[in-house]
Amino acid sequence: MDTQSVEATVRRAPNGDLIVICTCGGVKEPAPENRVYLFRSSDEGKTWSEKQMIHQEDGFAHYQTCTVVENGTIYVFITRHNGYFVDWKNYVLVSTDSGFCWEEHPSPLLAENGFIRDMITLESGKKLFPYHAYPLTKEQHEYCRLRNLLICSCRPPIQYVDNGVYIGDFKDGFEKITAFRQTELPRAADGSRAWNWSENTVVELEKQHLVMLYRIENTGFLWRTDSFDGGKTWERPNQTEIPNPANKPQLLKGLNGEIILLNTPNNKKDFYLRRRFPLEAWVSYDDMNTWNKKIRISDFPGCYSYADGFIDSDGKLRLAFEFNRHDIYFAETEL
Repeated sequence: MDTQSVEATVRRAPNGDLIVICTCGGVKEPAPENRVYLFRSSDEGKTWSEKQMIHQEDGFAHYQTCTVVENGTIYVFITRHNGYFVDWKNYVLVSTDSGFCWEEHPSPLLAENGFIRDMITLESGKKLFPYHAYPLTKEQHEYCRLRNLLICSCRPPIQYVDNGVYIGDFKDGFEKITAFRQTELPRAADGSRAWNWSENTVVELEKQHLVMLYRIENTGFLWRTDSFDGGKTWERPNQTEIPNPANKPQLLKGLNGEIILLNTPNNKKDFYLRRRFPLEAWVSYDDMNTWNKKIRISDFPGCYSYADGFIDSDGKLRLAFEFNRHDIYFAETEL
């Protein structure tokens, strides 16, 4: 049975088509049945093609975390693991024909045990990728492999998550910068630090001034850290006043310099999937000091997860998101 569809991204392909890339297969994630598929629209999202699996079938789970269109080339960053995030390696799929054919390459960024998130282009011209990574030992991997456990269940559990950025370009390579080691993690019943997906997102407010937002489980709000030297160093993170139910946020920059935040601003005390509602785009015209406009994308009752989009050449926000863990929707809105 295949009922799951999650973590969708939508991008404008070099030939003008819209493409949605997401993870489907099985009834949950992570799971050995997870695969990465592409859906294509040649009529601005009115209709979509049948799914196309874009990687080789090898019996392992595959999961996309970031899609980049740059200079006529599409890059899809993918994690590959046994369905429990054990034997976790990363690679990148590359297409030079708008997503019809793909080649697999080693990841130019994080090679294993971590996620690459959405790229931005800095005013300097450099590219920046946020990442969050997990320091797992061989003993922890073996513990989970023998018991078919997720690595978040390993013993002893991880004590921190590395959060940072890669800065550089595809031609000359990237420098890895650890922004901070997140140790303010929620505590498990035994007092140890629990697992956490940071799912960090970065925007440049003005040259050299970057903001990173990310989630921490069970805190009910997004967290923030700033860099004032182009990402080389970062301030100590602090909790913001932006509600978030442990759901991936996304920061974008509009054509006129406005900052857009995709988020589900809900922190009620309830099961976190029921709190991923509604889906909104917040717009700031004063570098995130205030949110001047809040656009409701959808408030049909349900669970809106992992919205991800881009600002198109006409200034519109175009995005994809998962609904109730089994449907993928495409949407667009004026800002």
